[in-house]
Amino acid sequence: MRHWLAPLVLCSALAAAADLQGYTEEFPPFNYLDKGAPAGLANDILDRVMARSGLSIERSSLPWPRAVQMTASSPNSLLYTTVRTPAREAQYRWVGPYDDCDVVLIKLRSRKDLQIGKLEDARNYLVGAVRGAAASQLLQEKQFPARNLTLVSDEEAVLRMLFAGRTDLNAGMFLPHGHLARQLGLPAQEMEVAHILQKGGGCYFAFNSKVDPALFARFEKAFEALRSSGELQQLQLRHGGRKGS
Repeated sequence: MRHWLAPLVLCSALAAAADLQGYTEEFPPFNYLDKGAPAGLANDILDRVMARSGLSIERSSLPWPRAVQMTASSPNSLLYTTVRTPAREAQYRWVGPYDDCDVVLIKLRSRKDLQIGKLEDARNYLVGAVRGAAASQLLQEKQFPARNLTLVSDEEAVLRMLFAGRTDLNAGMFLPHGHLARQLGLPAQEMEVAHILQKGGGCYFAFNSKVDPALFARFEKAFEALRSSGELQQLQLRHGGRKGS
């Protein structure tokens, strides 16, 4: 018993020693694990922020609802990648954005019958979204019919439903959808934006509102240095983002 408890005690001590706890999900190309190591645009930014600020950040990749819960219960923590929406504004302290992160409705090009000029046009179709994500929250705020909204736990599930014809439209961000489709061997080129739900909400690091002000200031200063030096834009372009986002 003592032998297998020792590594757990050591891991807990290392996590407790970190200045900040970072909670995220598998959401490529922004954040994901590559052979067990943090990868993606947001994680690359965190690496640079830590190098500039001297902060230590212990990162955990969890299902999104769990990541949200852990951030809420941990004062010195941040949640990423988080789309900034009016409903979330007062819940967090924000650093970013590092991408425009438009929230959109996505369809397959073969679905010529779907002509979505406004959200009301989609009300008769089945829409898939990740539970608790910005897209599902926006649809619920806009009183999208619950009977036509299929909520699932992760991005892969909602993507597979679209290609299997189990949903007519998906709600989310286009860049991550395309990246994941290519990873899964699905024809990413068959997807297109049907409607923009929210233009340019932006993707951010969202800090627990009770975060230590000194830690937050060190993080924010390092991030702004990345932006002003042009290093942030280089990272954005490397990961397929849009120039100037």
